[in-house]
Amino acid sequence: MSISVVIVSYQPCHLKIQKMVEILLNHESLSVILVDNGSCDIDILISALKNKKNFYSLVLSENLGIAYAQNIGITKSIELNSDYIIFFDQDSSLDNNFINNLISDYNYLRNKDYKIAAVGPRFLDENKGFYFPALKFNKNGLIDKISVENINEPIEVSFLISSGTLVPVDALKKIGLMREEFFIDFVDTEWCFRALSKGYKLYMSEKAVMKHSIGDDTLKIANFNIPVHSGFRRYYRIRNLFFMWKMPYIPKILVAKLMISNFAIQVLLFLIKSNKMDYIKYYIKAIKDGLKQSKNYQA
Repeated sequence: MSISVVIVSYQPCHLKIQKMVEILLNHESLSVILVDNGSCDIDILISALKNKKNFYSLVLSENLGIAYAQNIGITKSIELNSDYIIFFDQDSSLDNNFINNLISDYNYLRNKDYKIAAVGPRFLDENKGFYFPALKFNKNGLIDKISVENINEPIEVSFLISSGTLVPVDALKKIGLMREEFFIDFVDTEWCFRALSKGYKLYMSEKAVMKHSIGDDTLKIANFNIPVHSGFRRYYRIRNLFFMWKMPYIPKILVAKLMISNFAIQVLLFLIKSNKMDYIKYYIKAIKDGLKQSKNYQA
């Protein structure tokens, strides 16, 4: 089993990346590909890792988005004749058993002859200590949240966060690369829907657990945990919904619900955060750009 790990970074914590790379390279079957989106001082990190066996670095001259960087990493993985790719981002925290646990659950599913697009970990919020629920599409075209705190085998889901996710290269070639125009938000969501539309299945691992920070912070309101992002980051969450609206394999009822919920979150963030003008400015820009850029958008 030949596996490439693709890590995408932008202004990362060098020590965190170094630790992750060292854990990953303990597995002799792995190659690690770091794709950096034009970070300052990235040469210092690259210099510290350059003598590591099976480590490759690809440094972009500017930030071209996570989807573009992932595609660069995918291309390199295919050049290395990898059978599988595992994606990570710079905020990922994994233990020494993570890779073995993920592969173990993948092999368990493969032995059942499932048509697998990807297997991803359970996520544990690094700061608040809760498991993010799994998301499963229901017959009404909406999303059910499934508690994964006590599962005892991998479960079928409709969405996976890309970080920590194992994807067979053969499946990736048939499903296609990441949509680069999305830049950052909903890149993995769109890819998951595309995979489902082609008859593939997605699974959440029982054994592989990753600590992760989603957003700059998390707001807990009643039973909801809401990731907090900057106004700039919120721009992509709003704008990309207009692209998703044009995609026939993504249910419009779901996109409409996301538009409504994102409007509500935008109002909430405006009320509680200090940089209010950023949230207004980027929200208006996202609406304008979304309407304009999606006018002749080809999914």
